[in-house]
Amino acid sequence: MRLAPKGGARLRELAVTTSAIAAITLVLGTAANVVSPRRIAWTEDWSHYIEARAIREGLSLITTAQAHDFFVKGTHLFLDARTDEEYRAGRIPGAFSVPFTALESSLPEVQQLLSPSFPIVTYCSGEACDESFLLAVELKRQGLTNVVLYASGFDKWVEAGHPAERGP
Repeated sequence: MRLAPKGGARLRELAVTTSAIAAITLVLGTAANVVSPRRIAWTEDWSHYIEARAIREGLSLITTAQAHDFFVKGTHLFLDARTDEEYRAGRIPGAFSVPFTALESSLPEVQQLLSPSFPIVTYCSGEACDESFLLAVELKRQGLTNVVLYASGFDKWVEAGHPAERGP
């Protein structure tokens, strides 16, 4: 007759059993992922993730050169989807702050400037930032039809040597 383990021995047995179950689960999950036609990628190229989402949503993407051309010609309203702190630290000159994280309070401030077909550029810090994408999707949902996404964002704008302004 085997007696149930006591105290520390029972905890060790539980730890060994739990570890064995976790190891078997990891091995089986990895094997299933390797042979599955719908495998989950171990890594992802985040530099194009936002662009791919934008294309799926039917948004137009623009390059840094196109964004600069729109800026120079003054044909588009630029909306900065980053936080207020990031906006004050540096932005595309003339851009309005519409942080996606505070959309309910920030959007009404620029709403009177927006008309359904007026050209709008949304941007944030760069290719791994999704706030400009989310802002563009929301603006389209609200009926604005001429919204484009500058996915490369402020980082590439500055890197290209284009002007920036700071402050409130």
